[in-house]
Amino acid sequence: MTSREKNNWDRRYDQESSFYGSEPNYFVGPELRRLNPGRGLFLGEGEGRNALYAAGLGHSVVALDNSYIGREKALRLAAQQGVHIEYNFIDLLAEDWESQEFDFVVLCFTHLPPDAMARIHRTAVACLKPGGRLIHCSFAKSQFGRKSGGPPRLDWLHDLADLHKQYEGIEFDRAEELEVDLDEAQGHRGPAMILEISGNKISV
Repeated sequence: MTSREKNNWDRRYDQESSFYGSEPNYFVGPELRRLNPGRGLFLGEGEGRNALYAAGLGHSVVALDNSYIGREKALRLAAQQGVHIEYNFIDLLAEDWESQEFDFVVLCFTHLPPDAMARIHRTAVACLKPGGRLIHCSFAKSQFGRKSGGPPRLDWLHDLADLHKQYEGIEFDRAEELEVDLDEAQGHRGPAMILEISGNKISV
């Protein structure tokens, strides 16, 4: 993300409460509960709600984001909850972050510039161990114009067919576009068109 976008995220998170709430995402939470304890990577993790939840389940957590305030809030909450997360201040678009392997990777509303989107998604697959789990939840292109959340630019929203190509190497057991009534604090609220994707990396 650019420095301007980074500053926008910092401004968004610069409040006492969590912009998207403290509970895990409605899709990510149940997916995490199904996993055996393992090592997970959370991309664009913001204030840390999903990473903190995973840590509470016994997972080893690495979170990445370029929001300084989001990271500080997540680490403060981790201390309050008595859990540990590794939270690295990283620009996903400009820095090297794919040198490790993980049992699962989570992208929850991680909307990125169109010219980098496919590369980041391919790198997420590359970070997974064989058999590792991909968990993805995002806004579909059909969300464009709605006020319930997501970037206000059509080219930043996601298309299911494109994600199938970008996540090559994943055997999907769920890949669906559907309308969901979101209730995630002030950030996501109301009927929204969502893509829910999960699956395992094919073992070669």
